[in-house]
Amino acid sequence: MYAVISDIHGNLEALEAVLDDMPEGVERVYCLGDVVGYGASPNECCDRVRELGMPVISGNHDLAVTDPETDLAWFNPVAAAAVEWTRGRITDSNAAFLFSLPRTLHGEEALFVHGSVRDPDEYIVDSATAGENLALLKSEYPGIRVCFFGHTHVKAIAPLPPGGASVADSEPLDLGSNGPYLVNPGSVGQPRDGDSFASYVLVGGPSEGSEGGPEVAYRFVEYDVEKAQAGIRAAGLPTVLADRLSQGR
Repeated sequence: MYAVISDIHGNLEALEAVLDDMPEGVERVYCLGDVVGYGASPNECCDRVRELGMPVISGNHDLAVTDPETDLAWFNPVAAAAVEWTRGRITDSNAAFLFSLPRTLHGEEALFVHGSVRDPDEYIVDSATAGENLALLKSEYPGIRVCFFGHTHVKAIAPLPPGGASVADSEPLDLGSNGPYLVNPGSVGQPRDGDSFASYVLVGGPSEGSEGGPEVAYRFVEYDVEKAQAGIRAAGLPTVLADRLSQGR
């Protein structure tokens, strides 16, 4: 069994709560990028990811913080301000770590990306984009059962598994048929799907009678939102970054 997390965004309180929630059987934790950005604890989050030896891919905020040639015009003003703030505080060793990260990872049965199969900075936000990426997944990565992606901060599965199961379920979802699948675990550090819970997924082996695909279970974790908000405000980051944590937007 392994876990997949995404979009920590410098929120140490949420990251620690998610790590504490993971059952003992978790052998590895994959991170889909954006370890930093928005939150007040970029170095602490990098340190935890590094000490746990997580396989990590680079998100757009990770690149923006560590690559001075990144055009911040692609970011909204609040996000750009957070990038500038983080650039001034990230340690040399953590900057080197973030800059060294690959943009994709894949194993025998799973692909890990930040944005999408075809573009690490693309947002998968509608069925058309999901369908195009599923088609590319089938053609370019035959045998891959599931692609885990982040970037949107919104929990999602495409297509929906048989039986009407959805991301709102905490019971394991059988992805052994009708695949391949795109799976977004949601965000650890800045959820945008209307709730304040940090979320991630647990991935287990195929269930009995399935066609060999994994089982995926969503986990929803409460954390000290007020402490994270206080840290953002004390750091002098834009206050909207603190306010939105309790709104899930």
